[in-house]
Amino acid sequence: MAILRPETYFTLRGNIQRGLAIGLCAALAACSGTVTQDTDSDGALRQQNQSEYRQLLREAYQLSFTLDFDRLRKAYVQSPEYNPYGGMKLEGLPEAYSSVEQADFDNCLHNVDRVLKTNYMSLEAHMIGVVCSGQAGEFEREDQHRYMVEGLMTSIENSGDGKSQESAFLTISTSELRGFVRLKGLQVLDQSIVYDKQGIYDKMQVRDPESGEEYPLFFDVSQQFARGSGGE
Repeated sequence: MAILRPETYFTLRGNIQRGLAIGLCAALAACSGTVTQDTDSDGALRQQNQSEYRQLLREAYQLSFTLDFDRLRKAYVQSPEYNPYGGMKLEGLPEAYSSVEQADFDNCLHNVDRVLKTNYMSLEAHMIGVVCSGQAGEFEREDQHRYMVEGLMTSIENSGDGKSQESAFLTISTSELRGFVRLKGLQVLDQSIVYDKQGIYDKMQVRDPESGEEYPLFFDVSQQFARGSGGE
């Protein structure tokens, strides 16, 4: 997978900065799940999936041009490290948002590190990291965050077009969904959970602040609800 071209990067960075300035509405509704005792086979499968996730994550650390982000996201969901909550429940994420708003970029990066230490798959943390590392002059780190933003965003965009439940964007955590909406520079006007036989969806009524156009976007959040909750 290629790194962003310069002209694409500046567009992305503009969307990140614009997206950070746009307030989002309430988080995904919570959903209770049933806790069951793990069998030996389940434990072995999780260990195998964790090994795959960790192997793919090492490729991400190395900015691999061939890393399959679809596979990385799938392996993450199947690993014991999967955090379906994401969002503001990630330690350090509220502080990272606050730091970037205050233009305290060193503290921002410190809080981004706190998030990524426990959840390297947080699209929001990498999104904020692009802005703060660029402003702090840490350009190698900026490349790392930008690499993850591009890869995760492309994987989500390739999963559907969001225009209906049948073609919903597939997201695997609240942090991923929120980061996607922010990077698109959209305002959330309303939000609801809808169900059908195929899955569980987050329906967002959004507005493009530049054109004024309003329309619904659908996100398939079935994997989140299967493993935990869609809330913050």
